[in-house]
Amino acid sequence: MENLEETLKKYPLIALIILLGAISCFAVASAAPIMTNIANPYMLWLKQGLYYVLGGALSYIIYKIGQDTLYTHIKTLYMVFIVLLIGLAVDHFVYTKLLHIHIVPLAKFTNGATSWYNIPGFSFQPSEFMKIIMVMYLAKITQEYNDRILVKTTDSEIQYIIQVMKISLPPAILIYLQNDSGVMMIIMAAVFFVLLSSGMNGNWFLFILVIAVVGVLGMAYLFIYQNGVFTSIISGHKLDRIYGWLDPEGTTGNQGLQSWYAQLSYGTAGWFGHGFRAVVKVFPEGQTDFIFSVIATDFGYVGALITLLAIAAFDITILNIGLKSDNIRDKTFIMGTFGCLIFQQIWNIGMILGLLPITGITLPMLSYGGSSLLSYMFAMGIIIDIDYQNKLRDVKHKQY
Repeated sequence: MENLEETLKKYPLIALIILLGAISCFAVASAAPIMTNIANPYMLWLKQGLYYVLGGALSYIIYKIGQDTLYTHIKTLYMVFIVLLIGLAVDHFVYTKLLHIHIVPLAKFTNGATSWYNIPGFSFQPSEFMKIIMVMYLAKITQEYNDRILVKTTDSEIQYIIQVMKISLPPAILIYLQNDSGVMMIIMAAVFFVLLSSGMNGNWFLFILVIAVVGVLGMAYLFIYQNGVFTSIISGHKLDRIYGWLDPEGTTGNQGLQSWYAQLSYGTAGWFGHGFRAVVKVFPEGQTDFIFSVIATDFGYVGALITLLAIAAFDITILNIGLKSDNIRDKTFIMGTFGCLIFQQIWNIGMILGLLPITGITLPMLSYGGSSLLSYMFAMGIIIDIDYQNKLRDVKHKQY
């Protein structure tokens, strides 16, 4: 028991992972009454607990293997997951555009996307793991770039950006072709944070910001003044989600049901909520995309605030580990992973508050789901190893 207490004090990240795991399992259990389309929903929290146990084991294995071994084989890992993503993209095209049959074994079509391989007892989503593997690959080339180029020029930075695009664009495009815009956006956010930590000239980020703002304003203009053009670019499931976001009450019978019922539920919760497993309105995906709505509905503003503080402590701890590292590769990996986390957190909570469109982006470490949780626990194993290396270095410095 003393060893456990010492470990948790020495490695606060582990303690925070356990805390988030407890919040996650409790929230999934509380969401059970509104899971109308899931068999035996009252046992789902146990499955989430099992994912956490498996994730803990995965983190420990990664920690013991050591990140250097993983980086040695990162290109092979990357190519394996590219092949898996190609299979899903091809299957989605054939299933939705041509024959309406699955041609890739185990491929699964759900909620408008073909993003999973349906293994008995578990749905495996390669894109979730790819975002971490891609960040590792980018961290490796960023270190090589900084080691090779001592004096950075515009030409050298352009060459580095091209390398980054060669690694990040293939998975982003393949994931988009699966009709999963959520994970594609997470990957783009990770790339931005990797570039931010690379030491590039700040003017590049001003350029990226201008392009992003022009893109958003351009799409807004088309939506308002050239709606026919807009709907030719964005259609189907994605278009429905935009209408549901802009007018959730007016589209309650279809696109807006999820958002509007969630807002009605947590909006009446008060300081302490309606109570464990309360049902105000039934809204889909309460255990996944809308887990924060469940927390706010059942445990009120106090429960939501405690959850936000736990998330903030988790993020700050990860950033602190990165800041303490003197290794460019480690810093870049942590920044890329942080980019994934913070983007998901802001977007997920933003869409629950009605500030952003619903895109299927889950709340990391809290939403129910094996692939997302295990992918982040894979990353946590690497970050814990970085934390250990930091502490080992500090001990050596004290000795001398």
